Amino acid sequence: MSSNIHGFNNYSGNEKDVEIKSNISDSSKDDKIFVKSIYKILTITTFLLIINIIIFIIQIIAYYAYYKIKDKSWDCLLMSFGAFQGGKIRNHYHFHRFFTSMFLHNSTLHLVSNCISLFFLGYHVENEINNKLKFILLYLISGLSGNFLSLLFDQKNISVGASGAIIGLCGYFVIYFILNYKNMGKAKKISYAIIFVFLFINLFSGFFEKGVNMAAHFGGLLGGFAFSVIIIYKKNKKLNIRLAKILLAIAILFFIILPILTLIVVYTKKIPNYTDGICRT
Repeated sequence: MSSNIHGFNNYSGNEKDVEIKSNISDSSKDDKIFVKSIYKILTITTFLLIINIIIFIIQIIAYYAYYKIKDKSWDCLLMSFGAFQGGKIRNHYHFHRFFTSMFLHNSTLHLVSNCISLFFLGYHVENEINNKLKFILLYLISGLSGNFLSLLFDQKNISVGASGAIIGLCGYFVIYFILNYKNMGKAKKISYAIIFVFLFINLFSGFFEKGVNMAAHFGGLLGGFAFSVIIIYKKNKKLNIRLAKILLAIAILFFIILPILTLIVVYTKKIPNYTDGICRT
């Protein structure tokens, strides 16, 4: 292995020394790339931040220009703009709500919290993947997975926000860390450890807060795990191959089973129309 890395075939010295030097060299290079990436502003993350902010501004303008004047509630506005709600999807086949709800927010604090998270996570993940299409797919698939899982566990409540998609970005860090630990530099390992703390807080703090859609959080994380395995498996050749193949099989099963379960709920389970009268004056 070490002879291939260093580009020669015959070596009479200590093979372990060569391997250690190679790892140090790779780690140092990895750290330089990682630190440099912190200051690189990439377009998709910036675009997502701008879109979320613009849509929330439109929500505020629409509320005060129309909904409040007509004595309609904020929940009515959210439903009109495409908030996620199981009853609307099951009874009226509003499948667009799986997607549109990811770009709506319930309050200024909700928006700021998600934008800060996206700012710190998005640029790193986008730079690491280095493929704009794969990055946007990771974001959207994580958000959709969160909403799919929400439909399985909660058909009553209104849900909005980018949390599932953003936590899916955390999922990328977890999978990358597991499969590339031996190839990572020290600075990167420390940074990832901080991200894991952030992920833990985001996932489990919701248990102590009212109104947090925990199904969307866990669904987004699982979707991020699954799609990240596919991305990393195809991109990186220095993987723990055996573990990568196991995770790849699990990821494929996840993307088969979750949509099937969601369709079963949509087409078989009767869900009351909890929100049908929400926009009536």
